[in-house]
Amino acid sequence: MSRAAPPARAADRPPPPPRVDVAGIRRDQIVTAAAEVVAARGIQHLSLSAIEAHTGMSRGQLTYYFKTKEDILLAVFDRMVWRMREQVRSAGAPCAAAGGDTWVLIQGLLTAVLTMPPPTEFTQLQYTFLAQTGHRDDFRERLASLYEDWRTHMASGLAADGPAADPRLLASLVQALVHGLVMQLQADPAAFDRAAMLDLCLAVLGRARGTRAAGRRPAKRPRKPARPAANPSSEGQSDV
Repeated sequence: MSRAAPPARAADRPPPPPRVDVAGIRRDQIVTAAAEVVAARGIQHLSLSAIEAHTGMSRGQLTYYFKTKEDILLAVFDRMVWRMREQVRSAGAPCAAAGGDTWVLIQGLLTAVLTMPPPTEFTQLQYTFLAQTGHRDDFRERLASLYEDWRTHMASGLAADGPAADPRLLASLVQALVHGLVMQLQADPAAFDRAAMLDLCLAVLGRARGTRAAGRRPAKRPRKPARPAANPSSEGQSDV
Protein backbone atom coordinates (compact mmCIF):
# COMPACT_ATOMS: atom_id res chain seq x y z
CA MET A 1 0.00 0.00 0.00
CA SER A 2 1.55 3.30 -1.12
CA ARG A 3 1.87 6.14 1.25
CA ALA A 4 0.30 9.51 0.50
CA ALA A 5 2.76 12.14 -0.60
CA PRO A 6 3.59 14.59 2.16
CA PRO A 7 2.06 18.03 1.77
CA ALA A 8 4.27 20.46 -0.07
CA ARG A 9 6.08 22.95 2.05
CA ALA A 10 5.35 26.65 1.55
CA ALA A 11 8.84 27.16 0.13
CA ASP A 12 8.23 24.45 -2.48
CA ARG A 13 4.93 25.83 -3.73
CA PRO A 14 4.94 27.95 -6.88
CA PRO A 15 4.20 31.63 -6.25
CA PRO A 16 0.61 32.66 -6.87
CA PRO A 17 -0.03 34.38 -10.19
CA PRO A 18 0.13 38.18 -10.05
CA ARG A 19 -3.17 39.81 -9.32
CA VAL A 20 -4.62 41.53 -12.37
CA ASP A 21 -5.47 45.19 -11.78
CA VAL A 22 -8.75 45.19 -13.67
CA ALA A 23 -9.72 48.65 -12.44
CA GLY A 24 -6.38 50.09 -13.54
CA ILE A 25 -6.71 48.48 -16.97
CA ARG A 26 -10.24 49.80 -17.44
CA ARG A 27 -9.29 53.31 -16.36
CA ASP A 28 -6.33 53.26 -18.76
CA GLN A 29 -8.59 52.13 -21.61
CA ILE A 30 -11.01 54.97 -20.91
CA VAL A 31 -8.27 57.59 -20.76
CA THR A 32 -6.68 56.26 -23.94
CA ALA A 33 -10.02 56.39 -25.76
CA ALA A 34 -10.68 59.95 -24.57
CA ALA A 35 -7.21 61.07 -25.69
CA GLU A 36 -7.79 59.53 -29.12
CA VAL A 37 -11.11 61.36 -29.49
CA VAL A 38 -9.47 64.67 -28.57
CA ALA A 39 -6.58 64.05 -30.98
CA ALA A 40 -8.78 62.97 -33.89
CA ARG A 41 -11.85 65.19 -33.54
CA GLY A 42 -11.01 67.95 -31.08
CA ILE A 43 -11.95 68.42 -27.47
CA GLN A 44 -15.37 69.82 -28.41
CA HIS A 45 -16.36 66.35 -29.65
CA LEU A 46 -15.34 64.52 -26.48
CA SER A 47 -18.42 62.93 -24.89
CA LEU A 48 -19.25 59.86 -22.88
CA SER A 49 -20.99 58.45 -25.95
CA ALA A 50 -17.80 58.84 -28.03
CA ILE A 51 -15.77 57.11 -25.30
CA GLU A 52 -18.33 54.29 -25.13
CA ALA A 53 -17.95 53.74 -28.87
CA HIS A 54 -14.16 53.57 -28.58
CA THR A 55 -14.02 51.28 -25.56
CA GLY A 56 -17.12 49.13 -26.03
CA MET A 57 -18.04 49.87 -22.42
CA SER A 58 -21.46 50.80 -21.16
CA ARG A 59 -22.33 54.15 -19.60
CA GLY A 60 -22.52 52.43 -16.23
CA GLN A 61 -18.95 51.12 -16.57
CA LEU A 62 -17.63 54.55 -17.51
CA THR A 63 -19.28 56.29 -14.60
CA TYR A 64 -18.11 53.54 -12.23
CA TYR A 65 -14.47 54.41 -12.92
CA PHE A 66 -14.98 58.14 -13.62
CA LYS A 67 -17.95 59.98 -12.20
CA THR A 68 -18.03 62.70 -14.87
CA LYS A 69 -16.55 63.58 -18.25
CA GLU A 70 -14.53 66.29 -16.51
CA ASP A 71 -12.87 63.64 -14.34
CA ILE A 72 -11.81 61.86 -17.53
CA LEU A 73 -10.44 65.15 -18.87
CA LEU A 74 -8.34 65.55 -15.74
CA ALA A 75 -6.93 62.05 -16.22
CA VAL A 76 -6.18 62.76 -19.88
CA PHE A 77 -4.47 66.00 -18.89
CA ASP A 78 -2.31 64.20 -16.30
CA ARG A 79 -1.23 61.64 -18.88
CA MET A 80 -0.32 64.32 -21.40
CA VAL A 81 1.65 66.22 -18.77
CA TRP A 82 3.58 63.04 -17.99
CA ARG A 83 4.32 62.52 -21.68
CA MET A 84 5.43 66.12 -22.08
CA ARG A 85 7.80 65.77 -19.15
CA GLU A 86 9.24 62.64 -20.68
CA GLN A 87 9.69 64.48 -23.98
CA VAL A 88 11.46 67.40 -22.31
CA ARG A 89 13.57 65.04 -20.19
CA SER A 90 14.58 63.18 -23.32
CA ALA A 91 15.44 66.42 -25.12
CA GLY A 92 17.58 67.54 -22.18
CA ALA A 93 19.24 64.17 -21.62
CA PRO A 94 22.35 64.99 -23.70
CA CYS A 95 22.85 68.20 -21.71
CA ALA A 96 22.37 66.39 -18.40
CA ALA A 97 24.75 63.62 -19.45
CA ALA A 98 27.36 66.25 -20.27
CA GLY A 99 26.99 67.79 -16.82
CA GLY A 100 24.92 70.73 -18.04
CA ASP A 101 23.46 73.12 -15.47
CA THR A 102 19.89 74.38 -15.36
CA TRP A 103 20.72 77.18 -17.78
CA VAL A 104 21.86 74.61 -20.34
CA LEU A 105 18.67 72.61 -19.76
CA ILE A 106 16.57 75.75 -20.31
CA GLN A 107 18.27 76.20 -23.66
CA GLY A 108 17.41 72.59 -24.45
CA LEU A 109 13.79 73.18 -23.42
CA LEU A 110 13.38 76.21 -25.68
CA THR A 111 15.07 74.36 -28.51
CA ALA A 112 12.65 71.46 -28.05
CA VAL A 113 9.62 73.79 -28.00
CA LEU A 114 10.71 75.50 -31.21
CA THR A 115 11.62 72.29 -33.05
CA MET A 116 8.90 69.94 -31.80
CA PRO A 117 6.00 71.84 -30.17
CA PRO A 118 3.62 69.98 -27.81
CA PRO A 119 0.86 67.95 -29.49
CA THR A 120 -2.22 69.93 -30.44
CA GLU A 121 -4.45 67.93 -28.11
CA PHE A 122 -2.31 68.90 -25.11
CA THR A 123 -2.55 72.58 -26.02
CA GLN A 124 -6.31 72.25 -26.50
CA LEU A 125 -6.71 70.71 -23.07
CA GLN A 126 -4.47 73.28 -21.42
CA TYR A 127 -6.41 76.24 -22.78
CA THR A 128 -9.73 74.51 -22.19
CA PHE A 129 -8.71 74.25 -18.55
CA LEU A 130 -7.68 77.91 -18.54
CA ALA A 131 -11.06 78.89 -19.97
CA GLN A 132 -12.81 77.01 -17.17
CA THR A 133 -10.70 78.20 -14.23
CA GLY A 134 -13.37 80.72 -13.25
CA HIS A 135 -15.96 77.94 -12.91
CA ARG A 136 -14.07 74.81 -11.87
CA ASP A 137 -11.61 74.89 -9.00
CA ASP A 138 -10.32 71.41 -9.86
CA PHE A 139 -9.19 72.57 -13.32
CA ARG A 140 -7.59 75.72 -11.89
CA GLU A 141 -5.85 73.78 -9.14
CA ARG A 142 -4.51 71.20 -11.57
CA LEU A 143 -2.98 73.90 -13.76
CA ALA A 144 -1.70 75.86 -10.77
CA SER A 145 -0.05 72.73 -9.38
CA LEU A 146 1.58 71.97 -12.73
CA TYR A 147 2.95 75.50 -13.15
CA GLU A 148 4.09 75.74 -9.53
CA ASP A 149 5.93 72.44 -9.72
CA TRP A 150 7.70 73.62 -12.86
CA ARG A 151 8.60 77.05 -11.43
CA THR A 152 9.86 75.64 -8.15
CA HIS A 153 12.02 72.98 -9.80
CA MET A 154 13.51 75.42 -12.30
CA ALA A 155 14.06 78.16 -9.73
CA SER A 156 15.85 75.73 -7.44
CA GLY A 157 18.23 74.79 -10.23
CA LEU A 158 18.84 78.41 -11.22
CA ALA A 159 19.59 79.39 -7.63
CA ALA A 160 22.14 76.58 -7.37
CA ASP A 161 23.83 77.64 -10.62
CA GLY A 162 25.03 80.91 -9.15
CA PRO A 163 24.15 84.61 -8.97
CA ALA A 164 21.31 85.58 -11.23
CA ALA A 165 18.10 87.52 -11.30
CA ASP A 166 15.46 86.39 -8.82
CA PRO A 167 15.37 82.65 -9.71
CA ARG A 168 11.61 82.39 -9.33
CA LEU A 169 10.99 85.42 -11.54
CA LEU A 170 13.38 84.08 -14.14
CA ALA A 171 11.66 80.68 -14.05
CA SER A 172 8.31 82.43 -14.53
CA LEU A 173 9.73 84.32 -17.51
CA VAL A 174 10.90 81.05 -19.08
CA GLN A 175 7.43 79.63 -18.51
CA ALA A 176 5.80 82.68 -20.12
CA LEU A 177 8.08 82.41 -23.15
CA VAL A 178 7.30 78.73 -23.58
CA HIS A 179 3.53 79.25 -23.36
CA GLY A 180 3.60 82.22 -25.72
CA LEU A 181 5.71 80.44 -28.31
CA VAL A 182 3.56 77.32 -28.19
CA MET A 183 0.35 79.33 -28.61
CA GLN A 184 1.71 81.20 -31.64
CA LEU A 185 3.05 78.05 -33.30
CA GLN A 186 -0.23 76.23 -32.79
CA ALA A 187 -2.09 79.07 -34.53
CA ASP A 188 0.53 79.66 -37.23
CA PRO A 189 3.51 77.29 -37.60
CA ALA A 190 5.20 79.90 -39.84
CA ALA A 191 4.64 82.82 -37.48
CA PHE A 192 8.36 83.57 -37.14
CA ASP A 193 11.85 82.33 -37.95
CA ARG A 194 12.41 79.70 -35.27
CA ALA A 195 16.19 79.86 -35.23
CA ALA A 196 16.12 83.65 -34.90
CA MET A 197 13.48 83.40 -32.18
CA LEU A 198 15.63 80.94 -30.23
CA ASP A 199 18.58 83.34 -30.41
CA LEU A 200 16.39 86.22 -29.25
CA CYS A 201 14.91 84.27 -26.33
CA LEU A 202 18.35 83.16 -25.15
CA ALA A 203 19.66 86.72 -25.44
CA VAL A 204 16.76 88.11 -23.38
CA LEU A 205 17.08 85.39 -20.74
CA GLY A 206 20.85 85.69 -20.66
CA ARG A 207 20.57 89.40 -19.99
CA ALA A 208 17.98 88.82 -17.27
CA ARG A 209 20.11 86.11 -15.76
CA GLY A 210 22.98 88.51 -15.23
CA THR A 211 21.05 91.43 -13.75
CA ARG A 212 22.32 90.65 -10.23
CA ALA A 213 25.84 89.79 -11.28
CA ALA A 214 27.17 93.01 -9.77
CA GLY A 215 25.29 92.38 -6.53
CA ARG A 216 23.72 95.83 -6.43
CA ARG A 217 21.35 98.04 -8.32
CA PRO A 218 22.71 100.62 -10.76
CA ALA A 219 23.97 103.70 -8.94
CA LYS A 220 21.70 106.70 -8.97
CA ARG A 221 22.69 109.58 -11.16
CA PRO A 222 24.29 112.41 -9.17
CA ARG A 223 22.16 115.45 -8.76
CA LYS A 224 23.07 118.50 -10.78
CA PRO A 225 24.63 121.24 -8.67
CA ALA A 226 22.27 124.03 -7.76
CA ARG A 227 22.58 127.16 -9.85
CA PRO A 228 24.25 129.98 -7.92
CA ALA A 229 21.95 132.74 -6.81
CA ALA A 230 22.03 135.85 -8.94
CA ASN A 231 24.12 138.79 -7.62
CA PRO A 232 21.71 141.64 -7.01
CA SER A 233 24.43 144.20 -7.68
CA SER A 234 24.93 142.86 -11.19
CA GLU A 235 21.35 143.09 -12.27
CA GLY A 236 20.86 145.30 -15.24
CA GLN A 237 24.58 145.26 -16.14
CA SER A 238 25.85 143.81 -19.40
CA ASP A 239 29.17 142.25 -20.34
CA VAL A 240 31.70 144.60 -21.86
